[in-house]
Amino acid sequence: MVPTSDASGDGPNPLGLERKRLTKYVFLLGSLVFVLYNLIGSFEMTYPNTTSPPLQRQLILRKDLFPNVVSPSNPTRLSPNMAKLWFASNADERKYEVPTDMEWIKKYGRGLDADGGVRYLTNRTWIEARGKQGNCASALHVFNWIMKQVIEKNGCLMVAYGQLIHIHREEDFVNKLGKFIDDDIDLWASPGTVAHVATLEQQLNSKFGWTMRCFIHDGQVVLVQIVATCGHTSFRRGKSKSSQPGIEVYPMFTIPRQGNETQYDVVKDIWRGTEFPEHLIFPVGKATLTSGGIEEPLDLQIPNHPFQLMECLYGNWRVPSGKHARAKLAC
Repeated sequence: MVPTSDASGDGPNPLGLERKRLTKYVFLLGSLVFVLYNLIGSFEMTYPNTTSPPLQRQLILRKDLFPNVVSPSNPTRLSPNMAKLWFASNADERKYEVPTDMEWIKKYGRGLDADGGVRYLTNRTWIEARGKQGNCASALHVFNWIMKQVIEKNGCLMVAYGQLIHIHREEDFVNKLGKFIDDDIDLWASPGTVAHVATLEQQLNSKFGWTMRCFIHDGQVVLVQIVATCGHTSFRRGKSKSSQPGIEVYPMFTIPRQGNETQYDVVKDIWRGTEFPEHLIFPVGKATLTSGGIEEPLDLQIPNHPFQLMECLYGNWRVPSGKHARAKLAC
């Protein structure tokens, strides 16, 4: 027998219970919509305002320090008795070492004389086969992905040289037609970040069709080049050539001031042999760049005083020219 409600209201009432449940569900659904609305609103607020003036819209600076490093404001300082930094090649399982010997770092001049040649971290047969398939990702998509991995690990990978000029002068990596202004993307990296980036090589293969190669001197890694396999036919030393601009990673180290072995306040790019006062580089600045070459904003890291750096390296950097930064320069 199905229970029903009598005139006095005693006994169960299925219709009344159903209405209560429905009211409860509507309330919960309304609360969920309110929470989602606030989350979406806060997410959108993290992006640049596209109606702002170009410079404010495209390059938004925000300074802070990096945690979990030897020196929070300068991750290129090596700790005393630091363990060796190395990574293995996927091509032959050979180990490659990032410099940690301070005496070697101080003496080493310019990496263009790398006596160990160029070592690929992926088998050449695979590189050539993948290159023939085509459809390699763009340099900015690869760069954006690498920066996300580095930032997640509190690493240090700064925009350098020509790209430092372009994000301040042209406010982009590409021109109005969407073509790269330069032929590569130059980056300065702390020792730990050099090793970290090298471990991303297999993912670069599978996700983007890119590979990686290292320039070696005295068994030490002095330059890392990240290269699209598409159009990559020359495996010799020098600037990488492929369908996309390459990404070059220059290891940087803090060394003592000449004549004062206890005063560590000089930052050295060992590939070019160039030295900078520590305060020009650190603490690192963070920036968000809206680029015409990629659909989402780029989170960048830049030196502490980019204008002084560019003036030292190039002179009048505000006027386009074919001038390159001098090697073995002391700013």
